[in-house]
Amino acid sequence: MKVGKKLAFPILFFVALVFISPLFGRDWVKDPPWIEIPFAPRVAAIGDVHGAFSQMAASLEALGFAKRLSPDSFKLTWTGGKNVLVFVGDLNDRGENTKEVYDGVMDLEIQAKEAGGQVVSVLGNHEVLLLNGTVEEWAKTLKPPKKQHYQNTIDSFTKAGLDFHQAISKNGLYGSWIRRRPLFAIINGFLFVHGGLPDPARSRSDVAADFRDAVESESWSKGIMMDEKGPLWIREWWNNPSLIQQNFKTFGIRGVVFGHTVGALGHPGWIDKIEGNVVSIDIGMTPAYGKSNGGGILINADPNGKMVFRAKYPDRPEAILLQIPPTSSVKK
Repeated sequence: MKVGKKLAFPILFFVALVFISPLFGRDWVKDPPWIEIPFAPRVAAIGDVHGAFSQMAASLEALGFAKRLSPDSFKLTWTGGKNVLVFVGDLNDRGENTKEVYDGVMDLEIQAKEAGGQVVSVLGNHEVLLLNGTVEEWAKTLKPPKKQHYQNTIDSFTKAGLDFHQAISKNGLYGSWIRRRPLFAIINGFLFVHGGLPDPARSRSDVAADFRDAVESESWSKGIMMDEKGPLWIREWWNNPSLIQQNFKTFGIRGVVFGHTVGALGHPGWIDKIEGNVVSIDIGMTPAYGKSNGGGILINADPNGKMVFRAKYPDRPEAILLQIPPTSSVKK
C-alpha cells in the first residue's frame, strides 16, 4: 500500500508527536510520583516556608543541615553530609522572598547530591496555586493585606529582572522545577506530605496515578490538585483515628509528618504531635503569620526501625517528640 504525498506529512508528524513529545515532559523514572527511602539514619524536615528565607535559613542551621553565608546573604552552604532533608511544600507566597527560597532549595539539592545526601521537596497546595494562575489573580483581587501576600511572590521574580510568567512556565527554571516535584515521600516508613491523609483512604499507587495524570495534562485547576479531601488540601483528618489507621494500612506506613495547617494539633508556632505517630510541622514561620522564627524536626533512626524525633528551633530549647520502637519492617 502506497501512502499518498498529501497523507505522508500528517502521518509522519503524528508518529513524531507520539514518540518525541514524551521527551519534553516529565521523566517519571528520574522524577517519580513519590520518593521512597527505606532507611536513612538522619532525616530533617521543615514545614511551610512561605517566602521566609531568613527563617528557613535559621531553621536549617538549627537542624545542622545548612548555613547562611552571611546575615544578609541569600546563599546557603550544605552541612548535612550524606543525610536527608525534606521540605513538605508551600515554599512560596506570603513572605517577600519566594524566588530566593526556591533558589536556596534548588542549590541545596545540588550540593547535597554532591556530598552524598539528598534534598526532597514535595509539592504543596500553594505551588499548585502558583501554576494555575490563582496567585496572580489574588494579587489583583484580594483586599489588603492578603493581596500583598501574593504580590510579594510576583515581585520576588520581577525585582530580580525576570519575567514572572516565563519563570513559572513549563520551560521556565522555576515552573519546570515545581512540575517535577513528588507528591509525597516515604522515609523510614513515615509519610511526608503537605496536607495530610486523603479521605477516603487510598493506596499510594492510586493517589500517584491520579497525580501523574494531572501533571501530564497540566490539570492544575481540578482533580487531585484542588481536591479538598486530597493530600494537598485536606484538613481536620487528624481528628479521625479511624481514617488515620485506614490510611496507615493502605499506604503501608508507620506514621505521618505534614504541614499546611498552622497549629493543626493545638499549639500554633510549635512543632506538635498526637498519639499514633502524627507530627505537624507547619509553625507559621513567615512574618505574614509571625508565629515563630523557624524550626523543624530531626529524626535519628537505626536499621532496626528505632527512631527518635526531636523538635529543633533557632531560638527555643529542643524537645523530644516521639520515640519509635524497633520494627523489622525497616531495613538498611
